[in-house]
Amino acid sequence: MTKGLFPLGGPVAKEDLVGREQFIVSLVNRLSEGQSVMLAGPRRIGKTSLAHEVLRRMKNKGAYTAAVDFFRFSGKRDFAASLIDACLENRTGINKTLNVLRDRAKAMAGGAQFAIKLKDLEISFGFPDKKSDDELLDYALKLPGILADRDEKVMVVMFDEFQEASRVTDPEIFKRMRAHFQTQKGVAYLFLGSKEGMMQTLFGGRKEAFYRFAIMLPIPIIAEDDWIPYITQKFASRNIQTDAEVVKEIIQFSGGHPQDTMFLCSEVYYTLLETGNNVLTRDYVRLGYNRAMLALAPIFDEMLDDLSTRPQVRRVLYQLAAGENVYQEGIHPNKIKRAVDHLISRAVIEKTARGSYVFVEPMFQQYILQQFQ
Repeated sequence: MTKGLFPLGGPVAKEDLVGREQFIVSLVNRLSEGQSVMLAGPRRIGKTSLAHEVLRRMKNKGAYTAAVDFFRFSGKRDFAASLIDACLENRTGINKTLNVLRDRAKAMAGGAQFAIKLKDLEISFGFPDKKSDDELLDYALKLPGILADRDEKVMVVMFDEFQEASRVTDPEIFKRMRAHFQTQKGVAYLFLGSKEGMMQTLFGGRKEAFYRFAIMLPIPIIAEDDWIPYITQKFASRNIQTDAEVVKEIIQFSGGHPQDTMFLCSEVYYTLLETGNNVLTRDYVRLGYNRAMLALAPIFDEMLDDLSTRPQVRRVLYQLAAGENVYQEGIHPNKIKRAVDHLISRAVIEKTARGSYVFVEPMFQQYILQQFQ
């Protein structure tokens, strides 16, 4: 069975990373030199895919790598164990090293070689169960530095949804992390977060533990000139004829948003497949767009309902979508500003200039306009 023509629902393969080669090279160079980096942006714009490709290239260069996602953890101990596992995999080649350590029979069956790989790390076969949550966490936070030092390796650790760390562990986690991380040599950290406001505060607020610990880099948009050859090649791989102007229409409908563009292309492709046609036309693009909007409607409905719990937000959303002035007579400007700030904090819109905003997801903008017609 062949995989879907366009990747959906998770980190994409390296061949599907569109238009970000220079940025990836820059990240690899910075991390190789020990510079930690923070990337913030809304979900579904490709942060995790970028990060995994960076880690893959770092690993190919001989570095140790570890990746953990705070959305996956239920508590402090869960996070600590996952970080330890991710770090130890560089030595053992085992995805869940601590599970092996918990089972003496399996550990002993692994032979002396397995024990030798871990003995200098002061891990006994009963280690995880004998330590308190705080002891396990401190060991996890120290481990990247220990491995980098003892194995003389560059170590790169990626934290996804980093702003959720205090929710998963405790409010003091950032201070605790900084205390460990700032003393480590040969370790660079890649911090990802979908809540830009929180991430900007964590790394830019003077009173915050991670103030200026990592350089904050904007994630570049994918240019139309990068999308066109990628989409053209993808359709050509299934013997579908395309035209640059028709492909541009796909990008205009999706606004170049990474996941929405992939999703729209996928719906266009299935429309062609179901009709037995192998020539991409504007009619098929519009049919695919209508199908994509129907499929996204439940997601957009939930977003709209959630946002509309705040005063003025629904009205402000429509006016922004329609390109109208949100500040109106009879409504206090502070109320409108709070609504706009909320939309920015939720990564629905971005400020481009004084009083000027754009939707992060243009297809959501079109959906809003349809709802108010």
